[in-house]
Amino acid sequence: MGANGVASAAAAATAVLVYVALSSSGGGGEAARLRRPEEEDEEESKKRWPERAPASWREAAAVAARTVGFTYRETLGRWPLGDIAFGIRHYMRIQGNLQHEYTGRSCVPLEGPVTRQELIAILRYLRLCMFFAKKPYEVFLEFSGYGQSDILIRKSKARVMKPSFTIVRDKSTKSFILFIRGATSVKDRLTAATAAEVPFHHVVLKEGRVSNVVVGHVHCGMVAAARWIADQAIPCLSRAVEQFPDYRIKIIGHSMGAGIAAILTYMLRENKKLSSSSCIAFGPAACMTWDLAESGKEFVTTVVNRNDLVPSFGKVSAANLHTEVIGSSWAHDLLEQIQQTRILGFVNRSVTFMQSQFPFISNPRSKVADVDLMLSGTSEAETILSVDARAAIKKHSTLSFWSSAPSNRKTLESSLMNPTQSIAALMSTYVGTDKDTEEHKNQNSDTKELYRQDKEADAEKNLERFLEALRSSPSASQEPLQFYPPGRIMHMVVLPSPKEPSSIDQCSQDECVALYETPRSMYSKIRLARSMIRDHYMPRYIETMEMLIDKFEEEDSHT
Repeated sequence: MGANGVASAAAAATAVLVYVALSSSGGGGEAARLRRPEEEDEEESKKRWPERAPASWREAAAVAARTVGFTYRETLGRWPLGDIAFGIRHYMRIQGNLQHEYTGRSCVPLEGPVTRQELIAILRYLRLCMFFAKKPYEVFLEFSGYGQSDILIRKSKARVMKPSFTIVRDKSTKSFILFIRGATSVKDRLTAATAAEVPFHHVVLKEGRVSNVVVGHVHCGMVAAARWIADQAIPCLSRAVEQFPDYRIKIIGHSMGAGIAAILTYMLRENKKLSSSSCIAFGPAACMTWDLAESGKEFVTTVVNRNDLVPSFGKVSAANLHTEVIGSSWAHDLLEQIQQTRILGFVNRSVTFMQSQFPFISNPRSKVADVDLMLSGTSEAETILSVDARAAIKKHSTLSFWSSAPSNRKTLESSLMNPTQSIAALMSTYVGTDKDTEEHKNQNSDTKELYRQDKEADAEKNLERFLEALRSSPSASQEPLQFYPPGRIMHMVVLPSPKEPSSIDQCSQDECVALYETPRSMYSKIRLARSMIRDHYMPRYIETMEMLIDKFEEEDSHT
Protein backbone atom coordinates (compact mmCIF):
# COMPACT_ATOMS: atom_id res chain seq x y z
CA MET A 1 0.00 0.00 0.00
CA GLY A 2 1.36 3.38 -1.00
CA ALA A 3 1.60 6.53 1.04
CA ASN A 4 -1.74 7.77 -0.32
CA GLY A 5 -3.40 4.50 0.64
CA VAL A 6 -2.04 4.66 4.18
CA ALA A 7 -3.20 8.26 4.53
CA SER A 8 -6.67 7.36 3.25
CA ALA A 9 -6.95 4.44 5.66
CA ALA A 10 -5.85 6.59 8.57
CA ALA A 11 -8.36 9.28 7.64
CA ALA A 12 -11.14 6.71 7.36
CA ALA A 13 -10.29 5.21 10.75
CA THR A 14 -10.22 8.66 12.33
CA ALA A 15 -13.62 9.45 10.85
CA VAL A 16 -15.09 6.24 12.25
CA LEU A 17 -13.74 6.94 15.74
CA VAL A 18 -15.07 10.51 15.68
CA TYR A 19 -18.46 9.23 14.53
CA VAL A 20 -18.63 6.66 17.32
CA ALA A 21 -17.53 9.19 19.91
CA LEU A 22 -20.14 11.72 18.82
CA SER A 23 -22.84 9.06 18.62
CA SER A 24 -22.03 7.70 22.08
CA SER A 25 -22.12 11.18 23.58
CA GLY A 26 -25.46 12.02 21.99
CA GLY A 27 -24.21 14.50 19.41
CA GLY A 28 -24.33 18.10 20.51
CA GLY A 29 -22.42 20.40 18.16
CA GLU A 30 -22.03 23.97 19.37
CA ALA A 31 -24.58 23.55 22.17
CA ALA A 32 -22.72 20.58 23.59
CA ARG A 33 -19.44 22.45 23.40
CA LEU A 34 -20.89 25.34 25.40
CA ARG A 35 -22.41 23.23 28.17
CA ARG A 36 -20.91 23.51 31.61
CA PRO A 37 -19.26 20.43 33.18
CA GLU A 38 -22.01 20.20 35.81
CA GLU A 39 -24.67 20.13 33.09
CA GLU A 40 -22.78 17.45 31.20
CA ASP A 41 -22.52 15.29 34.35
CA GLU A 42 -26.25 15.77 35.01
CA GLU A 43 -27.17 14.86 31.45
CA GLU A 44 -24.85 11.84 31.54
CA SER A 45 -26.43 10.55 34.74
CA LYS A 46 -29.90 10.72 33.17
CA LYS A 47 -28.95 8.42 30.29
CA ARG A 48 -30.05 4.86 30.75
CA TRP A 49 -27.26 2.33 31.07
CA PRO A 50 -27.52 -0.86 29.01
CA GLU A 51 -28.96 -3.87 30.80
CA ARG A 52 -27.77 -6.34 28.17
CA ALA A 53 -24.48 -7.01 26.46
CA PRO A 54 -23.81 -4.98 23.29
CA ALA A 55 -24.96 -6.70 20.11
CA SER A 56 -22.53 -5.00 17.71
CA TRP A 57 -19.07 -3.44 17.67
CA ARG A 58 -20.66 0.01 17.50
CA GLU A 59 -22.65 -0.60 20.70
CA ALA A 60 -19.56 -2.05 22.36
CA ALA A 61 -17.52 1.03 21.41
CA ALA A 62 -20.23 3.33 22.74
CA VAL A 63 -20.40 1.44 26.05
CA ALA A 64 -16.61 1.45 26.32
CA ALA A 65 -16.40 5.20 25.70
CA ARG A 66 -19.09 5.92 28.27
CA THR A 67 -17.50 3.57 30.80
CA VAL A 68 -14.12 5.28 30.46
CA GLY A 69 -15.73 8.65 31.17
CA PHE A 70 -17.70 7.22 34.09
CA THR A 71 -14.60 5.61 35.57
CA TYR A 72 -12.61 8.82 35.30
CA ARG A 73 -15.33 10.86 37.00
CA GLU A 74 -15.55 8.36 39.86
CA THR A 75 -11.76 8.06 40.36
CA LEU A 76 -9.35 10.78 39.22
CA GLY A 77 -12.25 13.16 38.77
CA ARG A 78 -12.99 12.94 42.50
CA TRP A 79 -9.63 12.01 43.98
CA PRO A 80 -6.80 14.53 43.64
CA LEU A 81 -3.42 12.96 42.99
CA GLY A 82 -2.18 14.06 46.41
CA ASP A 83 -4.87 12.04 48.16
CA ILE A 84 -4.06 9.00 46.03
CA ALA A 85 -0.27 9.24 46.30
CA PHE A 86 0.06 10.28 49.93
CA GLY A 87 -3.32 10.51 51.65
CA ILE A 88 -4.26 6.82 51.40
CA ARG A 89 -0.86 5.69 52.62
CA HIS A 90 -0.98 8.11 55.57
CA TYR A 91 -4.53 7.07 56.50
CA MET A 92 -3.57 3.40 56.25
CA ARG A 93 -0.73 3.98 58.71
CA ILE A 94 -2.84 5.76 61.31
CA GLN A 95 -5.73 3.30 60.87
CA GLY A 96 -3.67 0.18 61.56
CA ASN A 97 -4.72 -3.41 60.87
CA LEU A 98 -8.50 -3.73 61.30
CA GLN A 99 -8.82 -7.42 60.45
CA HIS A 100 -9.70 -8.14 64.10
CA GLU A 101 -13.05 -6.41 63.48
CA TYR A 102 -14.15 -9.52 61.57
CA THR A 103 -13.91 -11.49 64.83
CA GLY A 104 -16.24 -9.25 66.87
CA ARG A 105 -19.39 -10.13 68.79
CA SER A 106 -21.58 -10.08 65.70
CA CYS A 107 -19.29 -12.57 63.91
CA VAL A 108 -19.93 -16.30 64.36
CA PRO A 109 -16.87 -18.59 64.52
CA LEU A 110 -17.04 -21.59 62.17
CA GLU A 111 -15.19 -24.75 63.15
CA GLY A 112 -15.54 -28.50 63.57
CA PRO A 113 -15.66 -31.52 61.25
CA VAL A 114 -18.65 -30.26 59.24
CA THR A 115 -16.94 -26.95 58.47
CA ARG A 116 -13.75 -28.82 57.55
CA GLN A 117 -15.58 -30.99 55.02
CA GLU A 118 -17.28 -27.95 53.55
CA LEU A 119 -13.92 -26.21 53.19
CA ILE A 120 -12.39 -29.23 51.46
CA ALA A 121 -15.17 -29.16 48.85
CA ILE A 122 -14.87 -25.39 48.44
CA LEU A 123 -11.08 -25.68 48.02
CA ARG A 124 -11.55 -28.11 45.14
CA TYR A 125 -13.89 -25.68 43.38
CA LEU A 126 -11.41 -22.87 43.96
CA ARG A 127 -8.55 -24.81 42.39
CA LEU A 128 -10.71 -25.71 39.37
CA CYS A 129 -11.71 -22.05 39.04
CA MET A 130 -8.07 -20.96 39.13
CA PHE A 131 -7.04 -23.46 36.46
CA PHE A 132 -9.91 -22.40 34.22
CA ALA A 133 -9.03 -18.70 34.63
CA LYS A 134 -5.24 -18.91 34.43
CA LYS A 135 -4.33 -21.99 32.39
CA PRO A 136 -5.02 -23.21 28.83
CA TYR A 137 -8.31 -25.05 28.58
CA GLU A 138 -6.57 -28.37 27.87
CA VAL A 139 -4.59 -28.01 31.13
CA PHE A 140 -7.83 -27.28 32.97
CA LEU A 141 -9.38 -30.46 31.58
CA GLU A 142 -6.32 -32.53 32.46
CA PHE A 143 -6.17 -31.20 36.03
CA SER A 144 -9.90 -31.70 36.64
CA GLY A 145 -10.13 -35.10 34.97
CA TYR A 146 -12.90 -34.01 32.60
CA GLY A 147 -13.19 -35.48 29.14
CA GLN A 148 -14.46 -33.96 25.93
CA SER A 149 -17.83 -35.61 26.51
CA ASP A 150 -18.17 -33.69 29.80
CA ILE A 151 -18.02 -30.27 28.11
CA LEU A 152 -21.45 -28.75 27.56
CA ILE A 153 -20.41 -25.21 26.56
CA ARG A 154 -17.06 -23.54 26.11
CA LYS A 155 -16.70 -19.79 25.51
CA SER A 156 -13.03 -18.89 25.70
CA LYS A 157 -12.93 -15.45 24.09
CA ALA A 158 -14.10 -12.54 26.27
CA ARG A 159 -15.72 -9.36 24.97
CA VAL A 160 -17.31 -6.34 26.61
CA MET A 161 -20.03 -7.67 28.95
CA LYS A 162 -19.44 -11.14 27.48
CA PRO A 163 -17.03 -12.96 29.82
CA SER A 164 -15.36 -16.27 29.21
CA PHE A 165 -17.24 -19.23 30.75
CA THR A 166 -17.68 -22.95 30.47
CA ILE A 167 -20.17 -25.60 31.62
CA VAL A 168 -18.92 -29.10 32.47
CA ARG A 169 -20.45 -32.26 33.88
CA ASP A 170 -18.80 -33.29 37.16
CA LYS A 171 -19.55 -36.97 37.75
CA SER A 172 -17.87 -37.11 41.17
CA THR A 173 -20.30 -34.61 42.69
CA LYS A 174 -23.23 -35.27 40.34
CA SER A 175 -23.43 -31.68 39.29
CA PHE A 176 -23.17 -29.42 36.30
CA ILE A 177 -20.59 -26.74 37.07
CA LEU A 178 -20.54 -23.36 35.35
CA PHE A 179 -17.20 -21.55 35.75
CA ILE A 180 -16.96 -17.82 34.98
CA ARG A 181 -13.59 -16.19 34.45
CA GLY A 182 -12.74 -12.95 36.26
CA ALA A 183 -11.24 -9.79 34.82
CA THR A 184 -8.13 -10.92 32.97
CA SER A 185 -8.33 -8.73 29.84
CA VAL A 186 -9.04 -5.11 28.96
CA LYS A 187 -12.56 -5.99 27.80
CA ASP A 188 -13.22 -7.79 31.09
CA ARG A 189 -12.05 -4.74 33.01
CA LEU A 190 -14.40 -2.54 31.00
CA THR A 191 -17.22 -4.83 32.12
CA ALA A 192 -16.12 -4.50 35.73
CA ALA A 193 -15.74 -0.72 35.40
CA THR A 194 -19.32 -0.28 34.14
CA ALA A 195 -20.38 0.06 37.76
CA ALA A 196 -23.55 2.13 37.43
CA GLU A 197 -26.61 0.95 39.35
CA VAL A 198 -29.49 -0.57 37.37
CA PRO A 199 -32.80 -1.94 38.70
CA PHE A 200 -33.13 -5.67 39.25
CA HIS A 201 -35.71 -7.98 40.82
CA HIS A 202 -35.61 -11.60 41.91
CA VAL A 203 -38.70 -13.82 41.88
CA VAL A 204 -38.52 -16.31 44.75
CA LEU A 205 -40.08 -19.69 43.95
CA LYS A 206 -41.28 -22.23 46.51
CA GLU A 207 -42.64 -25.55 45.31
CA GLY A 208 -42.90 -24.10 41.82
CA ARG A 209 -44.96 -21.09 42.88
CA VAL A 210 -44.05 -17.45 43.36
CA SER A 211 -43.70 -16.74 47.09
CA ASN A 212 -41.94 -13.38 47.04
CA VAL A 213 -40.38 -10.73 44.80
CA VAL A 214 -37.21 -8.98 45.97
CA VAL A 215 -36.36 -5.68 44.26
CA GLY A 216 -33.20 -3.62 44.32
CA HIS A 217 -30.27 -2.53 42.17
CA VAL A 218 -27.23 -4.38 40.83
CA HIS A 219 -23.94 -3.67 39.06
CA CYS A 220 -24.70 -2.72 35.44
CA GLY A 221 -21.82 -4.52 33.71
CA MET A 222 -22.22 -7.69 35.74
CA VAL A 223 -25.97 -8.04 35.29
CA ALA A 224 -25.58 -7.51 31.53
CA ALA A 225 -22.91 -10.22 31.47
CA ALA A 226 -25.11 -12.53 33.56
CA ARG A 227 -28.02 -12.10 31.14
CA TRP A 228 -25.75 -12.86 28.19
CA ILE A 229 -24.58 -16.08 29.85
CA ALA A 230 -28.14 -17.00 30.86
CA ASP A 231 -29.36 -16.74 27.26
CA GLN A 232 -26.90 -19.45 26.26
CA ALA A 233 -26.78 -21.52 29.44
CA ILE A 234 -30.50 -21.97 30.22
CA PRO A 235 -31.39 -24.06 27.13
CA CYS A 236 -28.25 -26.18 27.56
CA LEU A 237 -28.73 -26.76 31.29
CA SER A 238 -32.44 -27.48 30.87
CA ARG A 239 -31.67 -30.31 28.44
CA ALA A 240 -28.88 -31.60 30.70
CA VAL A 241 -31.11 -31.66 33.80
CA GLU A 242 -33.81 -33.51 31.86
CA GLN A 243 -31.22 -36.14 30.92
CA PHE A 244 -29.70 -36.30 34.42
CA PRO A 245 -32.49 -35.33 36.86
CA ASP A 246 -30.42 -36.17 39.96
CA TYR A 247 -27.70 -33.66 39.04
CA ARG A 248 -27.53 -30.23 40.63
CA ILE A 249 -26.14 -26.96 39.24
CA LYS A 250 -23.13 -25.14 40.71
CA ILE A 251 -21.92 -21.72 39.53
CA ILE A 252 -18.37 -20.74 40.47
CA GLY A 253 -16.46 -17.51 39.98
CA HIS A 254 -13.76 -15.26 41.39
CA SER A 255 -13.72 -11.45 41.61
CA MET A 256 -15.80 -10.02 38.75
CA GLY A 257 -16.67 -13.58 37.76
CA ALA A 258 -17.99 -14.19 41.27
CA GLY A 259 -20.31 -11.18 41.09
CA ILE A 260 -21.61 -12.33 37.70
CA ALA A 261 -22.00 -15.87 39.06
CA ALA A 262 -24.11 -14.67 41.98
CA ILE A 263 -26.43 -12.56 39.80
CA LEU A 264 -26.71 -15.41 37.30
CA THR A 265 -27.74 -17.77 40.11
CA TYR A 266 -30.65 -15.47 40.98
CA MET A 267 -31.76 -15.67 37.34
CA LEU A 268 -31.45 -19.44 36.99
CA ARG A 269 -33.40 -20.14 40.18
CA GLU A 270 -36.42 -18.40 38.64
CA ASN A 271 -36.57 -21.31 36.17
CA LYS A 272 -38.41 -24.26 37.71
CA LYS A 273 -36.06 -26.82 36.11
CA LEU A 274 -32.97 -24.98 37.37
CA SER A 275 -34.18 -24.06 40.85
CA SER A 276 -31.45 -26.24 42.43
CA SER A 277 -28.78 -23.76 41.28
CA SER A 278 -26.32 -22.57 43.92
CA CYS A 279 -23.22 -20.42 43.83
CA ILE A 280 -19.79 -20.21 45.44
CA ALA A 281 -18.32 -16.73 45.01
CA PHE A 282 -14.64 -16.14 45.84
CA GLY A 283 -13.87 -12.50 46.62
CA PRO A 284 -16.91 -11.18 44.75
CA ALA A 285 -17.27 -7.52 43.96
CA ALA A 286 -19.86 -5.57 45.93
CA CYS A 287 -22.53 -5.95 43.26
CA MET A 288 -26.05 -5.58 44.72
CA THR A 289 -28.13 -3.72 47.27
CA TRP A 290 -28.91 -5.03 50.75
CA ASP A 291 -32.27 -6.79 50.22
CA LEU A 292 -31.07 -8.68 47.17
CA ALA A 293 -27.86 -9.73 48.90
CA GLU A 294 -29.76 -10.93 51.99
CA SER A 295 -32.24 -12.93 49.93
CA GLY A 296 -29.40 -15.07 48.54
CA LYS A 297 -28.20 -16.51 51.84
CA GLU A 298 -29.70 -19.94 51.12
CA PHE A 299 -27.99 -20.46 47.76
CA VAL A 300 -24.96 -18.13 47.53
CA THR A 301 -21.82 -18.66 49.63
CA THR A 302 -19.31 -15.81 49.54
CA VAL A 303 -15.75 -16.53 50.65
CA VAL A 304 -13.51 -13.59 51.59
CA ASN A 305 -9.78 -13.83 52.30
CA ARG A 306 -8.03 -11.72 54.95
CA ASN A 307 -7.84 -8.05 53.88
CA ASP A 308 -9.33 -8.52 50.41
CA LEU A 309 -10.48 -5.09 49.24
CA VAL A 310 -12.90 -6.04 46.47
CA PRO A 311 -15.98 -7.24 48.47
CA SER A 312 -16.27 -3.87 50.22
CA PHE A 313 -15.29 -1.60 47.32
CA GLY A 314 -18.06 0.52 45.84
CA LYS A 315 -18.96 4.13 45.03
CA VAL A 316 -20.44 4.86 48.46
CA SER A 317 -17.69 3.17 50.47
CA ALA A 318 -15.04 4.88 48.31
CA ALA A 319 -16.70 8.28 48.87
CA ASN A 320 -16.73 7.64 52.63
CA LEU A 321 -13.06 6.66 52.50
CA HIS A 322 -12.30 9.85 50.58
CA THR A 323 -13.93 11.91 53.32
CA GLU A 324 -11.85 10.14 55.96
CA VAL A 325 -8.64 10.60 53.97
CA ILE A 326 -9.36 14.32 53.62
CA GLY A 327 -9.80 14.61 57.38
CA SER A 328 -6.62 12.68 58.18
CA SER A 329 -4.34 15.75 57.83
CA TRP A 330 -1.99 13.86 55.57
CA ALA A 331 -0.60 17.09 54.09
CA HIS A 332 0.92 18.16 57.44
CA ASP A 333 2.50 14.74 57.88
CA LEU A 334 3.90 14.84 54.34
CA LEU A 335 5.32 18.32 54.93
CA GLU A 336 7.23 17.09 57.94
CA GLN A 337 8.65 14.20 55.92
CA ILE A 338 9.66 16.56 53.11
CA GLN A 339 11.43 18.87 55.51
CA GLN A 340 13.35 15.92 56.94
CA THR A 341 14.45 14.65 53.53
CA ARG A 342 16.90 16.64 51.49
CA ILE A 343 15.83 15.33 48.10
CA LEU A 344 12.16 15.74 48.77
CA GLY A 345 12.89 19.18 50.16
CA PHE A 346 14.42 20.17 46.84
CA VAL A 347 11.33 18.88 45.02
CA ASN A 348 9.10 20.80 47.40
CA ARG A 349 10.96 24.05 46.80
CA SER A 350 10.82 23.49 43.05
CA VAL A 351 7.05 22.96 43.12
CA THR A 352 6.60 26.03 45.31
CA PHE A 353 8.62 28.09 42.82
CA MET A 354 6.55 26.83 39.88
CA GLN A 355 3.30 27.64 41.69
CA SER A 356 4.52 31.17 42.33
CA GLN A 357 5.43 31.61 38.65
CA PHE A 358 2.36 29.88 37.19
CA PRO A 359 -0.79 30.76 39.13
CA PHE A 360 -2.91 28.27 37.20
CA ILE A 361 -1.11 25.38 38.97
CA SER A 362 -3.66 24.93 41.71
CA ASN A 363 -3.53 23.20 45.05
CA PRO A 364 -4.87 19.67 44.66
CA ARG A 365 -6.96 20.05 47.78
CA SER A 366 -8.84 22.92 46.16
CA LYS A 367 -10.42 20.39 43.83
CA VAL A 368 -11.79 18.31 46.68
CA ALA A 369 -15.52 18.53 47.19
CA ASP A 370 -16.87 19.88 50.45
CA VAL A 371 -16.89 17.28 53.19
CA ASP A 372 -20.49 18.16 54.00
CA LEU A 373 -21.43 17.20 50.45
CA MET A 374 -19.80 13.79 50.93
CA LEU A 375 -21.87 13.27 54.05
CA SER A 376 -25.14 14.27 52.43
CA GLY A 377 -26.24 10.67 52.07
CA THR A 378 -26.27 9.94 55.82
CA SER A 379 -29.49 9.19 57.61
CA GLU A 380 -28.87 12.00 60.11
CA ALA A 381 -28.62 14.57 57.33
CA GLU A 382 -31.79 13.22 55.73
CA THR A 383 -33.57 13.57 59.08
CA ILE A 384 -32.42 17.17 59.40
CA LEU A 385 -33.63 17.84 55.86
CA SER A 386 -37.08 16.41 56.60
CA VAL A 387 -37.62 18.41 59.80
CA ASP A 388 -36.16 21.68 58.52
CA ALA A 389 -37.94 21.49 55.18
CA ARG A 390 -41.31 21.04 56.83
CA ALA A 391 -40.69 23.92 59.22
CA ALA A 392 -39.58 26.23 56.42
CA ILE A 393 -42.54 25.33 54.23
CA LYS A 394 -45.08 25.89 56.99
CA LYS A 395 -43.56 29.30 57.65
CA HIS A 396 -43.41 30.25 53.96
CA SER A 397 -46.55 28.68 52.53
CA THR A 398 -46.17 29.92 48.97
CA LEU A 399 -46.22 26.57 47.25
CA SER A 400 -48.81 27.73 44.76
CA PHE A 401 -45.84 29.51 43.22
CA TRP A 402 -44.05 26.14 42.78
CA SER A 403 -45.48 25.10 39.42
CA SER A 404 -44.67 28.43 37.76
CA ALA A 405 -41.10 28.75 39.06
CA PRO A 406 -38.75 26.13 37.59
CA SER A 407 -35.78 28.01 38.97
CA ASN A 408 -37.16 27.46 42.47
CA ARG A 409 -37.49 23.78 41.81
CA LYS A 410 -33.88 23.58 40.66
CA THR A 411 -32.70 25.33 43.81
CA LEU A 412 -34.72 23.01 46.01
CA GLU A 413 -33.49 19.95 44.14
CA SER A 414 -29.93 21.05 44.80
CA SER A 415 -30.79 21.53 48.46
CA LEU A 416 -32.00 17.94 48.57
CA MET A 417 -28.61 16.79 47.31
CA ASN A 418 -26.91 18.80 50.08
CA PRO A 419 -29.08 18.67 53.23
CA THR A 420 -26.56 20.66 55.26
CA GLN A 421 -27.40 23.70 53.13
CA SER A 422 -31.11 22.96 52.65
CA ILE A 423 -32.49 25.63 54.97
CA ALA A 424 -30.38 28.38 53.41
CA ALA A 425 -31.55 27.34 49.95
CA LEU A 426 -35.18 27.20 51.02
CA MET A 427 -35.04 30.59 52.71
CA SER A 428 -33.28 32.26 49.79
CA THR A 429 -35.76 30.72 47.37
CA TYR A 430 -38.86 31.98 49.09
CA VAL A 431 -37.71 35.26 50.63
CA GLY A 432 -38.94 37.24 47.64
CA THR A 433 -42.31 35.51 47.63
CA ASP A 434 -42.67 36.14 51.35
CA LYS A 435 -42.13 39.89 50.81
CA ASP A 436 -44.79 39.90 48.10
CA THR A 437 -47.18 38.25 50.51
CA GLU A 438 -46.52 40.91 53.17
CA GLU A 439 -47.17 43.70 50.64
CA HIS A 440 -50.40 42.06 49.67
CA LYS A 441 -51.50 41.89 53.29
CA ASN A 442 -50.69 45.56 53.91
CA GLN A 443 -52.60 46.70 50.84
CA ASN A 444 -55.77 45.01 51.91
CA SER A 445 -55.99 44.82 55.70
CA ASP A 446 -59.68 43.89 55.61
CA THR A 447 -58.86 40.48 54.12
CA LYS A 448 -56.13 39.69 56.66
CA GLU A 449 -58.17 37.24 58.68
CA LEU A 450 -59.47 35.51 55.58
CA TYR A 451 -55.94 35.20 54.28
CA ARG A 452 -54.79 33.59 57.51
CA GLN A 453 -57.57 31.03 57.40
CA ASP A 454 -56.85 30.13 53.79
CA LYS A 455 -53.16 29.84 54.60
CA GLU A 456 -53.77 27.37 57.42
CA ALA A 457 -56.23 25.34 55.38
CA ASP A 458 -53.83 24.94 52.45
CA ALA A 459 -50.62 24.43 54.44
CA GLU A 460 -50.78 20.65 54.79
CA LYS A 461 -51.98 20.14 51.22
CA ASN A 462 -49.19 22.28 49.80
CA LEU A 463 -46.66 20.58 52.04
CA GLU A 464 -47.54 17.18 50.64
CA ARG A 465 -47.35 18.52 47.08
CA PHE A 466 -43.90 19.91 47.78
CA LEU A 467 -42.56 16.72 49.34
CA GLU A 468 -44.01 14.67 46.51
CA ALA A 469 -42.25 16.93 44.02
CA LEU A 470 -38.99 16.40 45.87
CA ARG A 471 -39.49 12.66 45.90
CA SER A 472 -40.13 12.64 42.15
CA SER A 473 -37.16 14.89 41.43
CA PRO A 474 -34.56 13.35 39.12
CA SER A 475 -31.83 14.62 41.43
CA ALA A 476 -33.17 12.58 44.32
CA SER A 477 -32.53 9.34 42.44
CA GLN A 478 -28.95 10.23 41.59
CA GLU A 479 -27.63 9.41 45.06
CA PRO A 480 -25.28 6.42 44.74
CA LEU A 481 -26.45 3.19 46.34
CA GLN A 482 -24.47 1.08 48.77
CA PHE A 483 -23.59 -2.30 47.24
CA TYR A 484 -22.72 -5.43 49.23
CA PRO A 485 -21.30 -8.90 48.53
CA PRO A 486 -24.09 -11.46 48.04
CA GLY A 487 -25.36 -14.34 50.16
CA ARG A 488 -23.86 -15.92 53.23
CA ILE A 489 -20.36 -14.58 53.93
CA MET A 490 -17.48 -16.72 55.23
CA HIS A 491 -14.41 -14.64 56.07
CA MET A 492 -11.00 -16.22 56.52
CA VAL A 493 -9.17 -14.15 59.13
CA VAL A 494 -5.44 -14.20 59.90
CA LEU A 495 -4.37 -12.37 63.06
CA PRO A 496 -1.08 -11.99 64.93
CA SER A 497 -0.55 -15.12 67.01
CA PRO A 498 -1.05 -14.84 70.78
CA LYS A 499 1.95 -14.86 73.08
CA GLU A 500 1.00 -18.30 74.39
CA PRO A 501 -0.85 -20.12 71.62
CA SER A 502 -2.76 -23.27 72.47
CA SER A 503 -1.49 -26.59 71.19
CA ILE A 504 -4.37 -26.96 68.75
CA ASP A 505 -4.07 -23.53 67.12
CA GLN A 506 -2.76 -23.56 63.55
CA CYS A 507 -0.38 -20.64 63.91
CA SER A 508 2.73 -19.76 62.05
CA GLN A 509 5.50 -17.90 63.77
CA ASP A 510 3.66 -14.58 63.52
CA GLU A 511 -0.01 -15.28 62.65
CA CYS A 512 -3.03 -17.42 63.51
CA VAL A 513 -5.92 -18.33 61.19
CA ALA A 514 -9.66 -18.62 61.89
CA LEU A 515 -12.97 -18.71 59.99
CA TYR A 516 -16.02 -16.55 60.77
CA GLU A 517 -19.46 -16.00 59.35
CA THR A 518 -19.63 -12.22 59.21
CA PRO A 519 -22.58 -9.79 58.99
CA ARG A 520 -23.07 -7.98 55.71
CA SER A 521 -22.98 -4.54 57.31
CA MET A 522 -19.23 -4.90 57.88
CA TYR A 523 -18.63 -4.61 54.13
CA SER A 524 -20.01 -1.09 53.82
CA LYS A 525 -16.61 0.24 54.91
CA ILE A 526 -13.23 -0.05 53.18
CA ARG A 527 -10.52 -1.26 55.56
CA LEU A 528 -7.15 -0.40 54.14
CA ALA A 529 -4.17 -2.73 54.52
CA ARG A 530 -0.87 -3.27 52.74
CA SER A 531 -2.00 -6.70 51.57
CA MET A 532 -5.52 -5.67 50.45
CA ILE A 533 -4.67 -6.24 46.75
CA ARG A 534 -2.45 -9.27 47.19
CA ASP A 535 -5.05 -11.02 49.37
CA HIS A 536 -7.53 -10.88 46.47
CA TYR A 537 -5.60 -13.30 44.25
CA MET A 538 -6.63 -16.96 44.13
CA PRO A 539 -3.25 -18.41 45.24
CA ARG A 540 -3.61 -16.42 48.49
CA TYR A 541 -7.13 -17.78 48.92
CA ILE A 542 -5.81 -21.31 48.46
CA GLU A 543 -2.98 -20.72 50.93
CA THR A 544 -5.30 -19.46 53.67
CA MET A 545 -7.87 -22.20 53.05
CA GLU A 546 -5.20 -24.89 53.33
CA MET A 547 -4.10 -23.38 56.65
CA LEU A 548 -7.68 -23.56 57.91
CA ILE A 549 -8.17 -27.17 56.82
CA ASP A 550 -4.92 -28.17 58.55
CA LYS A 551 -6.03 -26.35 61.70
CA PHE A 552 -9.41 -28.12 61.78
CA GLU A 553 -7.76 -31.48 61.12
CA GLU A 554 -5.40 -30.93 64.05
CA GLU A 555 -8.29 -29.89 66.28
CA ASP A 556 -10.22 -33.03 65.33
CA SER A 557 -7.24 -35.22 66.20
CA HIS A 558 -7.17 -33.76 69.74
CA THR A 559 -10.87 -34.44 70.43
